[in-house]
Amino acid sequence: MNIKSIIKPRRNARVDRGPPERRNLIITFKTLREKTWGRLMGYGRRWSAETAFSTFKRLYGEYCMARSMENITKELSAKAYIYNMLINLQNLN
Repeated sequence: MNIKSIIKPRRNARVDRGPPERRNLIITFKTLREKTWGRLMGYGRRWSAETAFSTFKRLYGEYCMARSMENITKELSAKAYIYNMLINLQNLN
């Protein structure tokens, strides 16, 4: 699926251990410095998705009332539609 993890290395991370991908990430991190590396790699974008999921769960809870997969899909689609409407109403003000 060509997915790469973006885990910020520690400042004292070693380059002589671990898989080659991790070593290359550490070298890039040390070369570019923290802020430039973060912008280049997209580090720090996860918080916005986590915030949206947290807000959605606080509003609707963690469980579905439906039991079949078809009805679960319909329920979550309706909840997501309503959630997006609420978000857009807040942006209009």
